[in-house]
Amino acid sequence: MNVLEKAHLAKELQSLIYGLDQRALSFFEIAKSKSRLKEIFLSCDEPIFKKQILNFKCHLQPELTAHEFANQSMYAKSFRGVFQTDHDLERALEQHPEMGWAILYQADLGYQIWYIPAPHRTALISDWDGLEQNYEWMLEQQELYSGLKTDAELNLQTVENTKSFKISKKRIDNSTLQRYISTFSKTVLPEQEHQTSFSQDSVGNTSLSPQIEHSLPLAHQSKPVITSAEIRSLLNTTNSKQILPQIVELGEWKCRLTALQFVKAQEHKLCNLTVENVPELMPLLELIISASELEQYVNQPIYLAEQINAQGCFVKYLAILGAEDQLHAIRLGNIVNQHYAYEISALKLLPNEQKLKQCKTAEQLFELYHEHAQLVWNIETYQPFIPAKCIQKHKLIAFEETSANYRTPIILLKERQKIRVIHGQARLQLSHEEAAYPYILLDRQQGVSWQLIQKIIQTLPQPISASKLHDAIQIYIGS
Repeated sequence: MNVLEKAHLAKELQSLIYGLDQRALSFFEIAKSKSRLKEIFLSCDEPIFKKQILNFKCHLQPELTAHEFANQSMYAKSFRGVFQTDHDLERALEQHPEMGWAILYQADLGYQIWYIPAPHRTALISDWDGLEQNYEWMLEQQELYSGLKTDAELNLQTVENTKSFKISKKRIDNSTLQRYISTFSKTVLPEQEHQTSFSQDSVGNTSLSPQIEHSLPLAHQSKPVITSAEIRSLLNTTNSKQILPQIVELGEWKCRLTALQFVKAQEHKLCNLTVENVPELMPLLELIISASELEQYVNQPIYLAEQINAQGCFVKYLAILGAEDQLHAIRLGNIVNQHYAYEISALKLLPNEQKLKQCKTAEQLFELYHEHAQLVWNIETYQPFIPAKCIQKHKLIAFEETSANYRTPIILLKERQKIRVIHGQARLQLSHEEAAYPYILLDRQQGVSWQLIQKIIQTLPQPISASKLHDAIQIYIGS
C-alpha cells in the first residue's frame, strides 16, 4: 500500500467515524459504515494505522477493545478486568488486594484506569479519557510508585518461587502435617456440627442473635474439606469455641459476620458486619465490632462515621459497635481505615441504637445521621455527604457552572419533602456510580426559595462556582 492509498483510507476513516459520532445516520447507513470499518481494519495492520484503528475499535466494541489493549500491554498479568460500574470494579479489586490495575468503561464518558500502587491501598483513578491517554497516565504513576511488575518480572518470580518451593517441600515432615489435619478433623469439625446459637437466657436482654448456616451433615460427606486457612486457624488458637457464627441478627437486619484478616484487626478481634437483607443499605453502611463484644455490645453507645478515600469520595457510613468511648471508637475506626488507605472525616454519637437497626432506606439512614446523631469530631475540611438516592438529580435552575472535582459540594434545596439540586451538575457528571455526594443543604424554612436563588444567580457572572453561589446566598440570609 503506497502513501497516497494510506492517505485516502485515513480520510475515509475520519469520515466514517464522524458520521457515527453525529448519530445522524439511518440504521442501514450505520451498519454499512461499521462493515466498511471492519474491512479497513483487516487490511491495515501496519503500525502507521495502529492508533487510528484503536480509536475506531473503541467506538465499535469498547469493552472487548479494552481487554485486548490490556492483554497486549507489559502489565497484562496484573490486569483485573474491564467493568461498567464502580461497585463491580471495587469488589474485583477487593478479591485481589495485591497491586494491580483495572479499566472502568461508561458509554457517555469513556474510560478510566484504576491503579493500585501497593497492596491494600486505595486505587488511584485517572480522568475520563481514551485508552491510550489513560495508559500513559498509568505509566506516569508507575514511574512514581513502581507499584506493578511487568509480565517478564512476574514470570521470573514464578520460576524462582517454584524452585524455592521444590526445595522447601522436601523439608516438610509429612507426619506432622497429617497429625495437624487429624487433630483438626477430630476437634474443630465436630465442634462446628454441635455449635448452637446464643439464647436470650445466656446473653441477657439482647437483640443480637447469631445463627449458624446449615450445611450437610459430616456423615453424608465423602471427605471433609479442610483448607490451609482452617489449619492455620486451628494452630493459632487453643480454644475451638472461638469459631464465629456466619450470620447474626441485628434488630430487623440479617448481617454476615466476617473476621478481618490483617494483623492489627486480629489483635482486637475485629469483625465486620454486612447488612444482607436490606439491599438499599448495602452500598452505604458497614458495621465493625470486636468478637469479644458480640454479647454485651448493647450496653455501649454506637458511633457513626463518614468514611472517605484518598480522592475525598464517600466510601460508606461506618458504624462502630462496642466502643467504650469516642477515643476508643476513633482508634477502632482508624485500624480499619489505615489498612484500606481510607480516613474518617467525621464521627457522631448515636444515643438510640434501636433507631439504627430500624433503618431500611437510604432516606431513613441519612435522616438518622443528619438529624439525630450528635457530632463528636470532624476533620478541618469536613464536608458532610448525602446518599445519591436522597436527591432529585435534575437541576432545578439552568445556568452555567464552573468545572468540579470530587471535593466540590452539591448545593441542594429542601422543599415539600424533596431535596433538589441547585448547583452540582458538573459534580454529578464526574461519576454516576457514587453512593453519596458532598453537599450543602438549604431549607425553605430558612427563607430560601428557588425563585430567590434564581434572582441571586442573575446577579453573578457565569460560569458560577458552588462556593460563590453559596456565599452570595449566605449574604442575603444574613442581611
